[in-house]
Amino acid sequence: MRQLSKRASSISQLCRDLDINRTQFNRYLNGEAFPRPDVLSKICQYFDVDARILLEPLDCLTERASKEDAARVLSSFLFDVDALKVAPDAFPAGYYLHHRVSYFVPDQISTTLLQFYYDDSANLRIRGYMPYASGARIGLPRAAPARVFHGVVFRQLVGFAFMATMDHVPLMVLGGFEANYIGNPKYYFGSSVSTQDVIAPSPILMERLEPKLSVLVGSRHRLGIHERKIYAPLVRGFFDKFAPLR
Repeated sequence: MRQLSKRASSISQLCRDLDINRTQFNRYLNGEAFPRPDVLSKICQYFDVDARILLEPLDCLTERASKEDAARVLSSFLFDVDALKVAPDAFPAGYYLHHRVSYFVPDQISTTLLQFYYDDSANLRIRGYMPYASGARIGLPRAAPARVFHGVVFRQLVGFAFMATMDHVPLMVLGGFEANYIGNPKYYFGSSVSTQDVIAPSPILMERLEPKLSVLVGSRHRLGIHERKIYAPLVRGFFDKFAPLR
C-alpha cells in the first residue's frame, strides 16, 4: 500500500480521490486494518492493479510477473503450432534411464532417472534430478530440491527435440533423439549440448523402463557415474562408437 501511495501527489489528495477517511487510510498504511471488499476494489481500480498486490510484496509480484511473461513467450514459441506437440502414442509416458558420457569423467557414463509425462495441456514434459556426484562437483547440496530439473519435449520432422533447465543453476541442455536404436523399441538415441559446453555435443541413450514399482526401485543402483564396463553391451557399444565426443 505504501509503495502504491507514492504514485499519488499526496496522501491527502489520494484520500480525497478515493473518498476514504485519512485516519482510516493511515491504518491501512500501518497495517492496522485491511480495506473492506468495496474499498479494496476502489483502490485497485484507482491504481489499476490486482488485489494480490495488497497481500504480497510488490517486488515478489513484479518478479513473478516477469517470469510469467517469459513463460508465455516461450510457451507461445513452442506450442502455438499444434504440430510441435508430441502425441501420446508417439512417445510413451513413464520412467526412462538417461545415459550420457559424464561431463566430469569422460571415460565413464552418467545415468539419470527421468520421468516423461503429459501435462493438462497435452504437452510432453520432463522431470528428473542431477546425480549426487555431478551436483557435488558444481557445489549443489545433496538435497533433492536443489538438484531437480524440468524440461519439455516437442516433435520434429524426424524424432523429437527437448530442452531442460534447472531451478537453481543457470544452465540449459538442448538436444534431440529418435526411437528404436538398432531396432530396439526400448531405446531412444540422440545427442545433447549444454549451454556451458556448446562446443562438444554429447551422445545420449534413453532406456524405457517397465511400468512396475519393482523395476523402478531396482534401477536405483544404476544411477550416478559409473565405469563403462558395468553397462550392458548394447549401452556400452553405443558410447564406444562416440569415444572422441565427451
